Amino acid sequence: MKSENSKAHSEMREAIQRIAVGPDRGRDISRSAAASIIQAVLAGHIDEIQTAVFLIALRMKRESMAEFQGLFDGLGASCNTVTADVDELVCLADPFDGYVRTSTMTPFIAPVLAACGMTVLMHGVESVGPKHGITAHKVYALAGMDCHQSVDAAAMRLANDGCSYLDQSTYAADLYALGDLRDRIVKRTALTTLERLLMPVKGLQRTHLILGYVHRAYPEIYAKVAEQAGYDSILLLKGVEGGLAPALNKPLRRFFFNRPLPQTLDSEKELIQLENLALAKTAAAAPIENQSSRVEECLEAGLSVLNGRPGLARDSLCLAAAVIVFTHNKSLSLAQAVEKVQFCLDNGSARVRFDAMISNR
Repeated sequence: MKSENSKAHSEMREAIQRIAVGPDRGRDISRSAAASIIQAVLAGHIDEIQTAVFLIALRMKRESMAEFQGLFDGLGASCNTVTADVDELVCLADPFDGYVRTSTMTPFIAPVLAACGMTVLMHGVESVGPKHGITAHKVYALAGMDCHQSVDAAAMRLANDGCSYLDQSTYAADLYALGDLRDRIVKRTALTTLERLLMPVKGLQRTHLILGYVHRAYPEIYAKVAEQAGYDSILLLKGVEGGLAPALNKPLRRFFFNRPLPQTLDSEKELIQLENLALAKTAAAAPIENQSSRVEECLEAGLSVLNGRPGLARDSLCLAAAVIVFTHNKSLSLAQAVEKVQFCLDNGSARVRFDAMISNR
């Protein structure tokens, strides 16, 4: 153990000397070095100060693709992954630090998609910096879910109910344990970028990932690391606050990749006009009106939508779910996918799936 710690400290010291040099002078480290260092961090072999310096220096230098891939190698090695008894699985990964500007409907996408015939896993965490906003975990917990079920239990729920939630604390405990350090670092690091790409559960035949993004540099990073993770396809949506819900009042921007990735990723970008959809065009999502009770507001709005109530919250959920259905069902147009989602909301099947998902005890 002493020799392992000594090696880890030596690697970290050398890495910091390479990357934390000064403006435009930092040098990249190798994929293998990045993997070894982050594994040592997760194992508790590295001082927190050095860990913070390492992560911030990487971000200020700008991580190379090899560094992203190496860090993900290390994170993936500590992730507990199981195979669910389902042919195809769709994994939803909203921003783990949540939403602070909108009362998002994204926690309700999984049961809606399940009602549409898909098998869907939402994975995330209760709260992490820098935003500490509304997360699916907070909404589900308020509704009565045990959000800390095991990976095996979540996989069984997927086979039985078609949708489930899995918390990072159960499938990547060592990464979850860095939450306090990450909060003290304040700014986002590569961990924020990569944690949503982990694969805690996979399907028997194919596993798909759905992510939101904001900045134009990230689709290529997400796509390459998702392929590395073993996902068979990845759908990237430019969403409100970087989440899964596209804005209602702007053209829909998406990237969709099947493995293996194409040579030129930018050529896969698609811009979809929303004028012909039976949706509102006046807002991006339901605004938060009461900051002190925003999780309660989100749950109340979501349940109202699941009970058939019209409005902007319903339209936001319909578009977010429909673009996923549309992407994975080539026989449907986007307008037809919207109609299918609306039908599942109106006939109560989406509410039934939500109640089953919450009652996972």
